[in-house]
Amino acid sequence: MGIIEFLLQKSKIVGILIIVIGMLHLLLGKSRWQYYPMYLIGIVYLILALLNHYKMLNLTPGISKWIIGISLLFIVLSIGFVFAFPMEKMPLPSGKFKVATRIYDLEDKSRDENYTDIPGDKRKIKYQVWYPTDNTKGFKKAKWIHDGTIVTRQLAKNMFVPPFMLDHTKGIYSNSFTDAPISNELNKYPIVIISHGWKGFRELHTDYGEELASNGYIAISIDHTYGSQAVVFKNGDIAYINPDALPSFVSSGKYNNTSNLLAKTYGEDVGSVLDDLVNLNNSDDFKDKLDLDKIGVLGHSTGGGGDVYIAQKDIRIKALLGFDAWVVPLEAKLFEKGLSIPTLFISSEQWSQGPNNNALKTIVKHSAYASLIKMKHTKHVDFTMTYMFSPLSKVIGFTGNLPGRQSSQIQREFILNFFNQSLKDEGIGTNNYFDEMARKYDAIEFIDID
Repeated sequence: MGIIEFLLQKSKIVGILIIVIGMLHLLLGKSRWQYYPMYLIGIVYLILALLNHYKMLNLTPGISKWIIGISLLFIVLSIGFVFAFPMEKMPLPSGKFKVATRIYDLEDKSRDENYTDIPGDKRKIKYQVWYPTDNTKGFKKAKWIHDGTIVTRQLAKNMFVPPFMLDHTKGIYSNSFTDAPISNELNKYPIVIISHGWKGFRELHTDYGEELASNGYIAISIDHTYGSQAVVFKNGDIAYINPDALPSFVSSGKYNNTSNLLAKTYGEDVGSVLDDLVNLNNSDDFKDKLDLDKIGVLGHSTGGGGDVYIAQKDIRIKALLGFDAWVVPLEAKLFEKGLSIPTLFISSEQWSQGPNNNALKTIVKHSAYASLIKMKHTKHVDFTMTYMFSPLSKVIGFTGNLPGRQSSQIQREFILNFFNQSLKDEGIGTNNYFDEMARKYDAIEFIDID
């Protein structure tokens, strides 16, 4: 067991090295919970060195074996944690534009808040804008998750994992620059409004927003308050997800009523943002840059259901794309009403059967220009940026077998092609890119509506 004795004899050198490494991690922002077992080895070593120095340690062969064994275990744990919870990089957007971003609070005084008991409380949401820029000099890169551990720890809580387990994602940077000026290359840019699902949050679709912005769109992602994990407003107020908005273990009648209200609330949030676009277009940040005649909506799950609801009511919406759009909470009569705008529904394999898929087929059948596609080897959460958190999601069956980044790539190609056709008039009324995508990716399958 000479190794332990040798290291303790060199305690000054090793101790200084441990302290320097720890300080560098802290100063460079590299300190992460995945390294905690390694840090613990350093702390234990310093304690042992101190005990050895004052002749308070009787280093028997048995004790030495335990020290070496535990140290190796901690090293293996740290290496395992690093691979299981890596610091992923954001997927690069495909367009020619650099991307900028801004965040806004919005209170709609015409709408009562359904999810608080505060008298006179009005609906307040938050939204993030991604847009094309030419000048990023002097502007800072934006973090992927703007409010850091406030959001990630709430997400961890709802996933029933230790709160620190998603902390590493707070250090991930996006491809966007905060508050950089909008590009003047085009006079106006079409708009796509993005809605997350129940228990989501706006940054779960940052890859969509940056992809669109890099290709000449203004993309807006909404935090649907009380359906989002956590919404942090500029005044410091935090609105956490409200479980009563979609309760478990209740009667079917109550569940149907609450889910109907939730989907419509999401849809009305889109309507509130549509109303606010006039103010945004008159602001110094985006003066006359928003093409208010070319607005599309993009939603996942509850966000997609809310989009269907608002698109049937609001003629400002000119195109709709839904990923696993959860429409069954809506009244059945709305399915046969269909949609009069270009519409594309993409279902995961997990959601490609059952009542919701049947409802989507009914909507498509009664719509002027609509299609339904399935992405094979995917699950419901594959239409989010779950791939950024941990590869273990695939191991435990939380996500599908299609690799997360490949799935995101396919989704972003569909998004761009669909809105290029429906909002930029690039081949409107044709589905040529559907055939191209089907040839390119084996995961794509068309759903027969009849």
